[in-house]
Amino acid sequence: MSDTPDGAPPSVQEVIRRTEEEWEALQQALSPLNEEEMAEPGAGGWSVKDELAHLAAWARGLAALVRRQPRYPPMGLAAGAGPHTAGIERMNETIYANNRDLPLASVLAELHAAHEDALAAISELSDEDLMRPFDDFQPQDNRPDGHIPILWLIAGNTFGHYAEHRETITQMWSRK
Repeated sequence: MSDTPDGAPPSVQEVIRRTEEEWEALQQALSPLNEEEMAEPGAGGWSVKDELAHLAAWARGLAALVRRQPRYPPMGLAAGAGPHTAGIERMNETIYANNRDLPLASVLAELHAAHEDALAAISELSDEDLMRPFDDFQPQDNRPDGHIPILWLIAGNTFGHYAEHRETITQMWSRK
């Protein structure tokens, strides 16, 4: 995430605005797909439904993170299953396994609820909080990169994540 044009870090309102923009773009990408299409696995094995369950889990984790609550259990992961211990791939495999058999309606409901929860958690922050290090929010994680501003994790689990998976979903269906 780049700074604002005047060089100041983005505000909470800017983060929320960008998150809502990417959320709307994701919804537009999903709108032409029916239930069968959303359940059909793509080349990588995941369906659109699986991509959406993944987004929901990471949004839930983000909400817990910025509220200084244990991050991984709301994602359906063990308390110590962080990226630096379990690895992102293993975390994502577990999220996939936990959600692959859920009906689409449940996944969509959880995605919407997780998105709203993440927005609510972000809105509880001050603009200054965005530049505070990850370790201030999750000191128990002992991350080697714990000094990075929480803004980068917010971006990576909201608007940046929505954009990444929207592109994946769009590519899945542009090949058909």
